[in-house]
Amino acid sequence: MNRQSAPNQNGGGGLQSRWLAPVILGLAIGLFIALAVRFNFTQDDAFITFRYAANFVDGNGLVYNIGERVEGYTNFLWTIFMILGRLAGMELVIFSRIMGVACGLATIWVLHLLAGRLFGPDSAWRGVCCVFLGATYSYAYWSVAGLETAAFTLAVTSTLYFYLHRSYLVGPFMVMATLLRPEGGLLFLFLVLYDVIACRNFGRFTAVCVGIYLFSVLPYAAFKLSYYANLLPNPFYAKTDFTAARLIEGLEYTWLYLWHYLGAGIFVVPALLASRKTGRALIMPLTFIFLYMIYISLVGGDVLKVHRFFVPIMPLIALVVVFGIQRILKRPILILAALVIVLAWQTIVPLTHVKTYHHAEKRLIKKMEVMGSDLLAVDDRDFTLAVSTIGVLGYRLLGHTVIDMLGLTDSTVARHPEPEIEGMETTWRERRFNAGYLLSRQPDYILFSTGRKPSAPAERALFLYSRFLQNYRTIAFDVEGTRHDIFKRYYSIEETIIRDINPRFVDQYVKSFGLRIAGKYRQALAALEQAWRFLPDTVFSYIPYLMSENLRHLGDYKASYAVLRDCLERDTLVYEVYLDLMVYESRMNKDYEEAKIYRQKLADLMPWYEPRFRIISPEGQ
Repeated sequence: MNRQSAPNQNGGGGLQSRWLAPVILGLAIGLFIALAVRFNFTQDDAFITFRYAANFVDGNGLVYNIGERVEGYTNFLWTIFMILGRLAGMELVIFSRIMGVACGLATIWVLHLLAGRLFGPDSAWRGVCCVFLGATYSYAYWSVAGLETAAFTLAVTSTLYFYLHRSYLVGPFMVMATLLRPEGGLLFLFLVLYDVIACRNFGRFTAVCVGIYLFSVLPYAAFKLSYYANLLPNPFYAKTDFTAARLIEGLEYTWLYLWHYLGAGIFVVPALLASRKTGRALIMPLTFIFLYMIYISLVGGDVLKVHRFFVPIMPLIALVVVFGIQRILKRPILILAALVIVLAWQTIVPLTHVKTYHHAEKRLIKKMEVMGSDLLAVDDRDFTLAVSTIGVLGYRLLGHTVIDMLGLTDSTVARHPEPEIEGMETTWRERRFNAGYLLSRQPDYILFSTGRKPSAPAERALFLYSRFLQNYRTIAFDVEGTRHDIFKRYYSIEETIIRDINPRFVDQYVKSFGLRIAGKYRQALAALEQAWRFLPDTVFSYIPYLMSENLRHLGDYKASYAVLRDCLERDTLVYEVYLDLMVYESRMNKDYEEAKIYRQKLADLMPWYEPRFRIISPEGQ
């Protein structure tokens, strides 16, 4: 699309008014700000960037762990912005939100300008496009989440705007997009190829833009090679594999977006029909939207399920949806009815989905913040931690080595993973792990995303090593009245580290948790008995302890008590055994002196938790 290809600017459906356009634009801005306030939070992944920025400002280099040059981020320019914010004395959580919302607002303004090429400079339809964008949950959600998503969206939208105006500013904005996200390189390739095909030659404008781009990006590539010894960021190796399973995940991810915001794609149909009547007016944005959706599907979508990957094309989608409806229906009453339906759909249909993930993410952030603070409070050593969600926890533990079990910031896990465990089912996108390597680093603590139960493949794989089962036990911290476990290493691993446990053990072990949560205690017991059969002669008292839990739920308190006593004979480091025995002695046996002994044992293992250890006795102790 070039300057001559813009459609009739008067269009159909009226709404040509100089005063109405800014009023509707103001409404769009108000809706966006209201949603940004509603979804005010910081995504866990944003803290990875914050840690890189903090380490750089502290003189440790652009690294996640001091001394480990691994490019664990995919947003170089956003990281630079965070470095500048920290140098200015800003708190990065607040600074990133301000930057994100500012970029979100700027994108709405650029969309308003871009829509002027389709609807005309005085058309209020420009503001209507902005209303659709400002009222999109996922757009506001990711603008305030602390990540680079809004800045990248601004760069993409601005690039397309300046391209349509044949402005050489398209070059710097393509560079900005590439430095913000690797997908910026795809935008560059698309525009070069589109321009060559549309103009049928490689003209001066294209050559200058390519020159600006290469002149800026090649030094960045040289820096990556010299500093990180690789052009591709480490998360590419940790997350990406072009398999049929990944394609299916990507198609499901794309379909969910189409359903939530585009009525299964129906809302784009008018734009497709209108493109036949308006020449090239919609060819470029529709082509870019289509190709970008193919890219999203090929890479398997995103692990973050609130449509983040679609945010960069949401301004274009708002533009083509409104333009298509306005051009095809023509009559104002029909246009208004259609737009109300579309707006109602995108307001109602995705709401539960967005709220669910928003609530879960805020809970995760809270839990990890408390766990990090508690670890620092109870352990003044230079301890190391391995964890599968490294964001806020890593940021709170600045100066400590944090090993990413999923490999986003660890090159060994990402590039030299262990073979997948045959038959292991998981919903996790990050399937790479190297449990043997992880144990060889002997982290002082290992934190699972779901407490005591392994969920991610990297977590489950640890249970296939007897060295993990023998050398680690759980301790607990309190998070808003709920006990959360973390594995602590009690013994150094001196022996050879080999995978020596039957994978069927961990399958039955994990299965028992699901059955217990579902209230199927007898089936849970059976699963634990099966798991026990696959263990060699090793110390892992959590199997019998979990059996005692299920027996208690079944009302067989004597059997549960007996199993706990047996656990104590096997292992003196399982705090849960002391906790339950304390309760049994005080409530069932009325042996308060024995209960006090168990309370003291608990206090020895977890002195910070002592105020929560209560014995119900006549003295109220």
